[in-house]
Amino acid sequence: MDFEKYDRTEEDIFYGTPRTVENTPSGGPKKGRGKQFFVFLLILALISGTTYTIGYYYGQINLNTSKIETQVQTLLKDNYEAEIYTAVADYLDENGTDVQRIDTDYSQIYDNISGSIVGITSKKTYYDWFNIQRQTGGSGSGVVVGETPDAFYIVTNFHVIDGATEVVVDITEGEVAEAKLVGHDSDTDLAVVSIQKSDISELIVNTMKPIQIGDSNMLKVGEPAIAIGNPLGYNRTLTAGFVSALDRDVQDDAGVKYIQIDAAINPGNSGGALVNRKGELVGINTAKIVDTQVEGIGFAIPSNTMKPIVDEIIENGYVSRPYIGIGGVEIGEDDSELYEIPMGVMIRYIYEGSPAEKAGLKESDLIIGVDSVKVFTMDDLTGYISDLKPGDTIDLKIIRNGDEKMTVEIVLGNRGQN
Repeated sequence: MDFEKYDRTEEDIFYGTPRTVENTPSGGPKKGRGKQFFVFLLILALISGTTYTIGYYYGQINLNTSKIETQVQTLLKDNYEAEIYTAVADYLDENGTDVQRIDTDYSQIYDNISGSIVGITSKKTYYDWFNIQRQTGGSGSGVVVGETPDAFYIVTNFHVIDGATEVVVDITEGEVAEAKLVGHDSDTDLAVVSIQKSDISELIVNTMKPIQIGDSNMLKVGEPAIAIGNPLGYNRTLTAGFVSALDRDVQDDAGVKYIQIDAAINPGNSGGALVNRKGELVGINTAKIVDTQVEGIGFAIPSNTMKPIVDEIIENGYVSRPYIGIGGVEIGEDDSELYEIPMGVMIRYIYEGSPAEKAGLKESDLIIGVDSVKVFTMDDLTGYISDLKPGDTIDLKIIRNGDEKMTVEIVLGNRGQN
Protein backbone atom coordinates (compact mmCIF):
# COMPACT_ATOMS: atom_id res chain seq x y z
CA MET A 1 0.00 0.00 0.00
CA ASP A 2 1.37 3.42 -0.96
CA PHE A 3 1.33 6.22 1.52
CA GLU A 4 1.49 9.88 0.71
CA LYS A 5 4.63 11.52 1.97
CA TYR A 6 4.59 15.02 3.37
CA ASP A 7 7.15 17.74 3.55
CA ARG A 8 6.69 21.17 5.15
CA THR A 9 7.64 24.55 3.85
CA GLU A 10 8.70 27.40 6.13
CA GLU A 11 5.14 28.69 5.87
CA ASP A 12 3.77 25.26 6.85
CA ILE A 13 5.80 25.31 10.07
CA PHE A 14 3.72 28.15 11.38
CA TYR A 15 0.33 27.28 9.95
CA GLY A 16 0.51 23.49 9.98
CA THR A 17 -0.72 23.00 6.35
CA PRO A 18 0.65 19.78 4.77
CA ARG A 19 1.92 19.77 1.17
CA THR A 20 1.83 16.55 -0.94
CA VAL A 21 4.96 15.56 -2.85
CA GLU A 22 5.55 12.78 -5.30
CA ASN A 23 6.87 9.41 -4.14
CA THR A 24 10.52 8.82 -4.82
CA PRO A 25 11.50 5.40 -6.14
CA SER A 26 13.46 3.28 -3.71
CA GLY A 27 17.23 3.60 -4.09
CA GLY A 28 17.00 6.75 -6.20
CA PRO A 29 17.95 10.28 -5.22
CA LYS A 30 15.48 11.69 -2.71
CA LYS A 31 14.62 15.31 -3.21
CA GLY A 32 14.94 17.49 -0.12
CA ARG A 33 16.78 14.91 2.02
CA GLY A 34 20.02 16.90 1.98
CA LYS A 35 18.17 20.04 2.92
CA GLN A 36 16.30 18.24 5.66
CA PHE A 37 19.53 16.84 7.10
CA PHE A 38 21.13 20.32 7.08
CA VAL A 39 18.11 21.80 8.84
CA PHE A 40 18.25 18.98 11.41
CA LEU A 41 21.91 19.73 12.18
CA LEU A 42 21.14 23.44 12.45
CA ILE A 43 18.30 22.82 14.88
CA LEU A 44 20.45 20.48 16.95
CA ALA A 45 23.19 23.13 17.15
CA LEU A 46 20.69 25.77 18.25
CA ILE A 47 19.26 23.52 20.94
CA SER A 48 22.67 22.65 22.38
CA GLY A 49 23.98 26.23 22.25
CA THR A 50 21.08 28.09 23.81
CA THR A 51 18.91 27.84 26.90
CA TYR A 52 15.65 27.47 25.03
CA THR A 53 14.09 25.56 22.18
CA ILE A 54 11.48 26.71 19.70
CA GLY A 55 8.85 24.20 18.75
CA TYR A 56 6.53 24.42 15.82
CA TYR A 57 3.52 22.60 17.18
CA TYR A 58 0.63 24.72 15.90
CA GLY A 59 2.92 27.72 15.72
CA GLN A 60 3.45 27.95 19.50
CA ILE A 61 6.83 28.78 21.08
CA ASN A 62 7.75 26.60 24.07
CA LEU A 63 10.56 27.76 26.42
CA ASN A 64 12.72 25.26 28.29
CA THR A 65 12.32 26.98 31.68
CA SER A 66 14.50 24.51 33.58
CA LYS A 67 17.53 25.37 31.44
CA ILE A 68 16.82 29.09 31.79
CA GLU A 69 16.59 28.77 35.57
CA THR A 70 19.87 26.81 35.71
CA GLN A 71 21.65 29.49 33.70
CA VAL A 72 20.19 32.31 35.85
CA GLN A 73 21.11 30.61 39.13
CA THR A 74 24.67 30.04 37.90
CA LEU A 75 24.93 33.66 36.79
CA LEU A 76 23.68 34.91 40.14
CA LYS A 77 26.05 32.73 42.14
CA ASP A 78 29.02 33.80 40.02
CA ASN A 79 28.13 37.47 40.54
CA TYR A 80 27.22 37.38 44.23
CA GLU A 81 29.65 40.11 45.21
CA ALA A 82 28.53 42.38 42.36
CA GLU A 83 25.63 44.80 42.58
CA ILE A 84 23.91 43.01 39.71
CA TYR A 85 23.31 40.02 41.99
CA THR A 86 21.02 41.90 44.36
CA ALA A 87 19.38 43.84 41.54
CA VAL A 88 18.53 40.76 39.50
CA ALA A 89 17.52 38.68 42.52
CA ASP A 90 15.25 41.44 43.82
CA TYR A 91 13.63 41.86 40.42
CA LEU A 92 12.93 38.14 40.12
CA ASP A 93 11.60 38.02 43.70
CA GLU A 94 9.21 40.89 43.01
CA ASN A 95 7.96 39.20 39.85
CA GLY A 96 7.19 35.89 41.48
CA THR A 97 10.25 33.89 40.42
CA ASP A 98 11.78 31.79 43.19
CA VAL A 99 15.47 32.69 43.31
CA GLN A 100 17.70 30.28 45.21
CA ARG A 101 20.03 32.76 46.87
CA ILE A 102 23.30 31.53 48.26
CA ASP A 103 23.97 31.62 51.99
CA THR A 104 23.58 35.04 53.60
CA ASP A 105 26.90 36.88 53.95
CA TYR A 106 26.52 38.25 57.48
CA SER A 107 29.88 40.01 57.45
CA GLN A 108 28.94 41.96 54.33
CA ILE A 109 25.59 42.92 55.83
CA TYR A 110 27.34 44.05 59.02
CA ASP A 111 29.81 46.21 57.08
CA ASN A 112 27.01 47.80 55.06
CA ILE A 113 24.83 48.84 58.02
CA SER A 114 27.20 49.26 60.97
CA GLY A 115 27.30 52.99 60.27
CA SER A 116 23.56 53.12 60.98
CA ILE A 117 23.64 51.49 64.45
CA VAL A 118 24.38 53.37 67.68
CA GLY A 119 24.21 52.82 71.42
CA ILE A 120 21.83 54.78 73.65
CA THR A 121 22.66 55.63 77.26
CA SER A 122 20.01 57.29 79.39
CA LYS A 123 20.52 58.95 82.76
CA LYS A 124 17.69 59.34 85.24
CA THR A 125 17.58 61.43 88.39
CA TYR A 126 15.80 60.21 91.51
CA TYR A 127 15.72 60.86 95.25
CA ASP A 128 16.48 58.18 97.81
CA TRP A 129 14.88 57.65 101.23
CA PHE A 130 16.98 60.46 102.68
CA ASN A 131 15.90 62.87 99.94
CA ILE A 132 19.35 62.84 98.43
CA GLN A 133 19.45 63.28 94.68
CA ARG A 134 21.00 60.36 92.84
CA GLN A 135 21.39 59.23 89.24
CA THR A 136 20.90 55.89 87.58
CA GLY A 137 21.62 54.87 84.04
CA GLY A 138 20.28 52.50 81.44
CA SER A 139 21.44 51.38 78.03
CA GLY A 140 19.83 50.45 74.76
CA SER A 141 20.32 50.72 71.04
CA GLY A 142 19.27 53.03 68.25
CA VAL A 143 19.05 53.09 64.46
CA VAL A 144 19.77 56.09 62.23
CA VAL A 145 16.66 56.50 60.06
CA GLY A 146 17.02 60.00 58.65
CA GLU A 147 19.17 63.08 58.40
CA THR A 148 19.17 66.76 57.53
CA PRO A 149 22.18 68.92 56.65
CA ASP A 150 22.60 69.58 60.38
CA ALA A 151 21.35 66.49 62.25
CA PHE A 152 20.79 62.75 62.35
CA TYR A 153 17.45 61.22 63.46
CA ILE A 154 17.64 58.03 65.50
CA VAL A 155 14.79 55.68 66.41
CA THR A 156 14.84 53.64 69.62
CA ASN A 157 12.40 52.15 72.12
CA PHE A 158 10.50 54.59 74.30
CA HIS A 159 11.20 52.52 77.40
CA VAL A 160 14.94 53.05 76.82
CA ILE A 161 14.67 56.84 77.32
CA ASP A 162 11.42 57.07 79.35
CA GLY A 163 11.92 59.46 82.28
CA ALA A 164 15.50 60.25 81.31
CA THR A 165 16.96 63.63 82.23
CA GLU A 166 19.84 63.10 79.80
CA VAL A 167 20.28 60.91 76.72
CA VAL A 168 23.69 60.22 75.18
CA VAL A 169 24.33 58.51 71.85
CA ASP A 170 27.39 56.24 71.74
CA ILE A 171 28.50 56.32 68.12
CA THR A 172 31.89 54.64 68.31
CA GLU A 173 34.37 54.03 71.08
CA GLY A 174 35.31 57.45 72.43
CA GLU A 175 32.77 59.29 70.25
CA VAL A 176 29.55 60.31 71.96
CA ALA A 177 26.99 63.06 71.45
CA GLU A 178 24.19 64.44 73.60
CA ALA A 179 20.78 63.69 72.12
CA LYS A 180 17.56 65.67 72.09
CA LEU A 181 14.17 63.98 72.33
CA VAL A 182 12.16 64.72 69.19
CA GLY A 183 9.03 62.83 70.27
CA HIS A 184 7.66 59.46 71.33
CA ASP A 185 4.69 57.14 71.09
CA SER A 186 4.18 55.05 74.21
CA ASP A 187 1.53 52.87 72.56
CA THR A 188 4.07 51.35 70.19
CA ASP A 189 7.11 51.86 72.47
CA LEU A 190 8.87 54.03 69.89
CA ALA A 191 10.84 57.24 70.31
CA VAL A 192 12.97 59.46 68.09
CA VAL A 193 16.03 61.41 69.25
CA SER A 194 18.35 63.65 67.25
CA ILE A 195 22.01 64.55 67.44
CA GLN A 196 23.73 67.52 65.85
CA LYS A 197 26.41 66.82 63.28
CA SER A 198 28.42 69.70 64.70
CA ASP A 199 28.79 67.73 67.95
CA ILE A 200 30.72 64.88 66.32
CA SER A 201 33.86 64.74 64.21
CA GLU A 202 33.64 65.13 60.44
CA LEU A 203 35.19 61.70 59.97
CA ILE A 204 32.41 60.05 61.97
CA VAL A 205 29.74 62.12 60.20
CA ASN A 206 30.95 60.71 56.90
CA THR A 207 30.65 57.13 58.16
CA MET A 208 27.13 57.52 59.57
CA LYS A 209 24.17 57.02 57.25
CA PRO A 210 20.42 56.35 57.48
CA ILE A 211 19.60 52.68 57.13
CA GLN A 212 17.62 51.35 54.17
CA ILE A 213 14.09 50.51 55.38
CA GLY A 214 12.52 47.34 53.98
CA ASP A 215 8.98 46.01 53.71
CA SER A 216 8.22 43.88 56.78
CA ASN A 217 5.08 42.55 55.08
CA MET A 218 7.36 40.60 52.74
CA LEU A 219 8.94 38.61 55.57
CA LYS A 220 8.43 34.86 55.63
CA VAL A 221 8.82 32.43 58.49
CA GLY A 222 12.16 30.67 58.21
CA GLU A 223 14.15 33.39 56.49
CA PRO A 224 17.26 34.88 58.15
CA ALA A 225 16.82 37.47 60.90
CA ILE A 226 19.88 39.51 61.91
CA ALA A 227 19.82 41.59 65.10
CA ILE A 228 22.40 44.33 65.64
CA GLY A 229 22.50 46.40 68.79
CA ASN A 230 24.22 47.32 72.03
CA PRO A 231 23.73 44.38 74.44
CA LEU A 232 25.29 44.94 77.87
CA GLY A 233 27.04 48.03 76.50
CA TYR A 234 28.92 46.15 73.75
CA ASN A 235 28.35 48.38 70.74
CA ARG A 236 27.29 46.99 67.37
CA THR A 237 26.98 43.36 68.35
CA LEU A 238 25.49 41.04 65.72
CA THR A 239 23.41 37.98 66.44
CA ALA A 240 21.64 35.91 63.82
CA GLY A 241 18.75 33.50 63.64
CA PHE A 242 15.49 33.10 61.81
CA VAL A 243 12.04 34.61 61.67
CA SER A 244 10.08 32.30 63.98
CA ALA A 245 6.57 33.73 63.52
CA LEU A 246 4.69 36.80 62.31
CA ASP A 247 1.81 38.88 63.70
CA ARG A 248 2.43 37.94 67.33
CA ASP A 249 0.47 39.57 70.17
CA VAL A 250 2.74 40.51 73.07
CA GLN A 251 0.99 43.37 74.83
CA ASP A 252 -2.78 43.22 74.66
CA ASP A 253 -3.31 46.96 75.08
CA ALA A 254 -0.78 48.06 72.45
CA GLY A 255 -2.48 46.59 69.39
CA VAL A 256 0.90 45.96 67.73
CA LYS A 257 1.57 42.72 65.87
CA TYR A 258 5.19 41.72 66.46
CA ILE A 259 7.79 39.74 64.54
CA GLN A 260 9.00 36.78 66.60
CA ILE A 261 12.65 35.82 66.16
CA ASP A 262 15.08 33.35 67.70
CA ALA A 263 18.18 35.57 67.32
CA ALA A 264 19.71 36.31 70.72
CA ILE A 265 18.20 39.45 72.27
CA ASN A 266 19.84 40.66 75.49
CA PRO A 267 19.52 43.71 77.76
CA GLY A 268 20.71 46.64 75.70
CA ASN A 269 19.43 45.25 72.38
CA SER A 270 16.16 47.16 72.84
CA GLY A 271 15.80 49.75 70.10
CA GLY A 272 18.32 48.03 67.84
CA ALA A 273 17.91 46.90 64.26
CA LEU A 274 16.40 43.72 62.92
CA VAL A 275 17.50 43.36 59.30
CA ASN A 276 16.77 40.88 56.53
CA ARG A 277 19.18 39.10 54.20
CA LYS A 278 19.36 42.23 52.02
CA GLY A 279 20.53 44.35 54.94
CA GLU A 280 17.24 46.27 55.08
CA LEU A 281 15.65 47.33 58.35
CA VAL A 282 12.52 45.21 58.87
CA GLY A 283 12.01 45.68 62.61
CA ILE A 284 13.04 47.38 65.85
CA ASN A 285 14.01 44.87 68.52
CA THR A 286 11.96 45.54 71.61
CA ALA A 287 11.49 42.61 73.97
CA LYS A 288 12.24 39.01 74.83
CA ILE A 289 10.61 36.43 77.05
CA VAL A 290 12.79 35.87 80.09
CA ASP A 291 12.19 32.58 81.86
CA THR A 292 14.32 29.66 82.96
CA GLN A 293 12.20 27.40 80.78
CA VAL A 294 12.33 29.64 77.69
CA GLU A 295 15.15 30.32 75.27
CA GLY A 296 15.31 32.06 71.92
CA ILE A 297 12.02 33.99 71.87
CA GLY A 298 12.44 37.66 71.02
CA PHE A 299 10.18 40.24 69.41
CA ALA A 300 10.53 43.21 67.08
CA ILE A 301 8.23 46.01 65.98
CA PRO A 302 7.69 45.60 62.19
CA SER A 303 9.16 48.32 59.99
CA ASN A 304 5.78 48.92 58.36
CA THR A 305 4.38 49.76 61.80
CA MET A 306 7.40 51.81 62.77
CA LYS A 307 7.92 53.97 59.68
CA PRO A 308 4.69 56.05 59.59
CA ILE A 309 4.97 56.68 63.33
CA VAL A 310 8.59 57.79 63.06
CA ASP A 311 7.79 59.99 60.04
CA GLU A 312 5.01 61.71 62.00
CA ILE A 313 7.21 62.20 65.05
CA ILE A 314 9.96 63.78 62.94
CA GLU A 315 7.45 66.04 61.18
CA ASN A 316 5.25 67.03 64.13
CA GLY A 317 7.06 65.97 67.29
CA TYR A 318 4.19 63.66 68.26
CA VAL A 319 1.81 61.01 66.95
CA SER A 320 -1.83 61.93 66.55
CA ARG A 321 -4.00 59.69 68.75
CA PRO A 322 -7.73 60.41 69.08
CA TYR A 323 -9.10 60.08 72.62
CA ILE A 324 -12.01 61.10 74.85
CA GLY A 325 -10.19 61.05 78.21
CA ILE A 326 -11.88 58.54 80.50
CA GLY A 327 -10.99 55.50 82.59
CA GLY A 328 -13.65 52.82 82.73
CA VAL A 329 -14.60 49.41 84.00
CA GLU A 330 -16.38 46.83 81.93
CA ILE A 331 -19.84 45.60 82.94
CA GLY A 332 -19.87 42.00 81.79
CA GLU A 333 -22.70 39.54 81.50
CA ASP A 334 -22.53 38.41 85.14
CA ASP A 335 -22.48 41.95 86.53
CA SER A 336 -25.23 42.94 84.14
CA GLU A 337 -27.53 40.22 85.50
CA LEU A 338 -26.54 40.84 89.12
CA TYR A 339 -27.13 44.59 89.10
CA GLU A 340 -29.84 44.54 86.42
CA ILE A 341 -28.05 47.04 84.21
CA PRO A 342 -27.01 46.76 80.55
CA MET A 343 -23.58 45.53 79.52
CA GLY A 344 -21.13 48.29 78.61
CA VAL A 345 -18.33 50.48 79.98
CA MET A 346 -18.91 52.40 83.20
CA ILE A 347 -16.88 55.58 83.61
CA ARG A 348 -14.73 55.45 86.77
CA TYR A 349 -12.79 58.69 86.30
CA ILE A 350 -12.50 61.58 83.84
CA TYR A 351 -9.24 63.29 82.99
CA GLU A 352 -9.07 66.99 83.72
CA GLY A 353 -9.38 69.15 80.62
CA SER A 354 -10.25 66.14 78.45
CA PRO A 355 -12.92 66.04 75.71
CA ALA A 356 -15.06 63.92 78.06
CA GLU A 357 -15.00 66.63 80.73
CA LYS A 358 -15.78 69.35 78.19
CA ALA A 359 -18.72 67.32 76.85
CA GLY A 360 -20.25 66.95 80.34
CA LEU A 361 -19.71 63.23 80.93
CA LYS A 362 -19.84 62.16 84.58
CA GLU A 363 -18.44 59.37 86.67
CA SER A 364 -20.75 56.31 86.78
CA ASP A 365 -22.18 57.09 83.33
CA LEU A 366 -22.61 53.78 81.51
CA ILE A 367 -21.48 53.83 77.85
CA ILE A 368 -23.51 51.34 75.78
CA GLY A 369 -22.83 52.60 72.25
CA VAL A 370 -20.85 54.94 70.02
CA ASP A 371 -22.53 56.30 66.89
CA SER A 372 -24.31 53.22 65.47
CA VAL A 373 -22.00 50.65 67.11
CA LYS A 374 -22.85 48.83 70.35
CA VAL A 375 -20.26 48.93 73.14
CA PHE A 376 -19.80 45.95 75.45
CA THR A 377 -16.10 46.27 76.31
CA MET A 378 -13.36 48.89 76.49
CA ASP A 379 -11.84 47.34 73.37
CA ASP A 380 -15.10 47.99 71.50
CA LEU A 381 -14.88 51.67 72.41
CA THR A 382 -11.16 52.26 71.89
CA GLY A 383 -11.11 50.15 68.74
CA TYR A 384 -13.82 52.28 67.15
CA ILE A 385 -12.17 55.55 68.19
CA SER A 386 -8.71 54.49 66.97
CA ASP A 387 -9.99 54.42 63.38
CA LEU A 388 -10.93 58.10 63.61
CA LYS A 389 -8.89 61.31 63.73
CA PRO A 390 -8.51 64.05 66.34
CA GLY A 391 -11.19 66.65 65.72
CA ASP A 392 -13.78 64.10 64.56
CA THR A 393 -17.14 64.14 66.33
CA ILE A 394 -18.79 61.06 67.83
CA ASP A 395 -22.10 60.42 69.61
CA LEU A 396 -21.82 58.39 72.83
CA LYS A 397 -24.94 56.50 73.91
CA ILE A 398 -24.99 56.46 77.71
CA ILE A 399 -27.23 55.59 80.64
CA ARG A 400 -27.08 57.99 83.60
CA ASN A 401 -28.38 57.36 87.10
CA GLY A 402 -29.39 53.82 86.17
CA ASP A 403 -32.32 54.62 83.87
CA GLU A 404 -31.80 57.92 82.06
CA LYS A 405 -30.81 57.28 78.44
CA MET A 406 -29.08 60.09 76.57
CA THR A 407 -26.70 60.88 73.72
CA VAL A 408 -23.59 63.01 74.31
CA GLU A 409 -21.70 64.59 71.42
CA ILE A 410 -17.91 64.62 71.85
CA VAL A 411 -15.15 66.15 69.74
CA LEU A 412 -12.15 63.82 69.89
CA GLY A 413 -8.96 65.27 71.32
CA ASN A 414 -5.36 64.59 70.35
CA ARG A 415 -3.61 62.57 73.06
CA GLY A 416 -0.29 62.89 71.24
CA GLN A 417 -0.13 66.61 72.02
CA ASN A 418 -0.70 66.14 75.75
